[in-house]
Amino acid sequence: MDDRAVQAQPEQSPGGPPGPRKRPWLRWVALGCGGLVVLAGLFAAGMFVVVRKATAGPEQVVKQFLAAAAKGDYAAAHALFSAPLKEAQPLAEFIASARANRTLFAVTDTTFSNRSIDLAGAELSGTVTLASGTVLPASFKLVKENGAWRLIAYHLGSP
Repeated sequence: MDDRAVQAQPEQSPGGPPGPRKRPWLRWVALGCGGLVVLAGLFAAGMFVVVRKATAGPEQVVKQFLAAAAKGDYAAAHALFSAPLKEAQPLAEFIASARANRTLFAVTDTTFSNRSIDLAGAELSGTVTLASGTVLPASFKLVKENGAWRLIAYHLGSP
């Protein structure tokens, strides 16, 4: 036997020299960040659905108002006014204004890009597309009156 000292060689993995040292915490940080992104997306989607459902009633009233006014059924359109708006714009005044601006009520499409609802009421704003193809800004404010949504203010066209 040989009395020489045997030098220990570091073991190498069968695939070659050892690679960079892995950081197990990095994987957990990435998973945590990914989880937060998913939760934020779910929260945003949930809020979108809640706001859409909460403003469905006011949106329906606005569409009924526009449809009645477009058909010339001004009494039905005026019936969707709240008591304060009826005082500010009595039926005869509304009819005269609507007849003078018939093209403003010939709405074929509505797009509400801003929606808000709170204890005081709801507000929808966006655009309306007229039968002529013209796109105009529009806003509608509504309040709950005797358990039903009613218009308290509306604006069609440029301010």
